[in-house]
Amino acid sequence: MFENSARSASGIRQRILYLADFVIVPLAIVVLVNVAGLTRFPLIAVGFAVWTLAEYLLHRFALHWLPAGLRLHQPHHDHPSDIDLERSSLSTPLIACPIGLVLMVVAGINDGSALFTGLLLGYLAFIVMHHAVHRWTIEGNSWLYAAKLRHITHHHLDNCNYGVTTAFWDFVFHTNAVVQRRAI
Repeated sequence: MFENSARSASGIRQRILYLADFVIVPLAIVVLVNVAGLTRFPLIAVGFAVWTLAEYLLHRFALHWLPAGLRLHQPHHDHPSDIDLERSSLSTPLIACPIGLVLMVVAGINDGSALFTGLLLGYLAFIVMHHAVHRWTIEGNSWLYAAKLRHITHHHLDNCNYGVTTAFWDFVFHTNAVVQRRAI
């Protein structure tokens, strides 16, 4: 009885942790945009673009090449729809906050906030798209359908289509796999 109750509590806690970024990151973006101001939109766009490259590099090399990354990431490949295998999103502030602080020290509070906003917007796009391709029913006429096909291909072939937010870097680094349209 206690074991089932503990497993249930752990599952609830894991789902709360998983969903936390869907609340915390947008709130942080609102605060940072207020600090940076919308006149710094070009820097926000630069931060977003940098995110897409960082996402690609981290996924390709840290999660598919480094042994520690493989141990963390392989269970997701083995069971892609299992929410309990998603890493805690609350670890994001541990990584993001120091990066944001460095940006604000180096580039100044306003420009650093703008760059950090772009990084967080990219991360938000990533978690929303990754959630969608694994957990939503996406019709063939949706713009997300191609992203879902690309990501499912990544799970099956494992050595291609590392970008979730965009396929751009997969084209640049020749890791894009041709995706056949099929029922998913």
